[in-house]
Amino acid sequence: MEVVSLFFEDSERLLNELTSTLEQQIVDFKKVDAHVHQLKGSSASIGAQRVKNVCVAFRSFCEAGDREGCLRCLQQVKHEYSLVKNKLETVFKLEQQIVQAGGSIP
Repeated sequence: MEVVSLFFEDSERLLNELTSTLEQQIVDFKKVDAHVHQLKGSSASIGAQRVKNVCVAFRSFCEAGDREGCLRCLQQVKHEYSLVKNKLETVFKLEQQIVQAGGSIP
């Protein structure tokens, strides 16, 4: 649970930084790519495959210097992140209910 909580904190920070960087008049695509690379790695490490897959496409738009492509990917990665966060939060709530009812989690 601690690893996933760190993933949530880190991802939200990175998504905010990506949003801010892509809103600049002159976009630093190397900075965007570094953030996307970090998000890709952390999402892969917890099994958030769909987030990781969007990050792969996102990086190709960074390499091409394609701001519009990056913005589309940013919206898509935010959506996929939201889905995985909701699913993981549901799992944690169910685990808490099991423990509160006297059960155990393997």
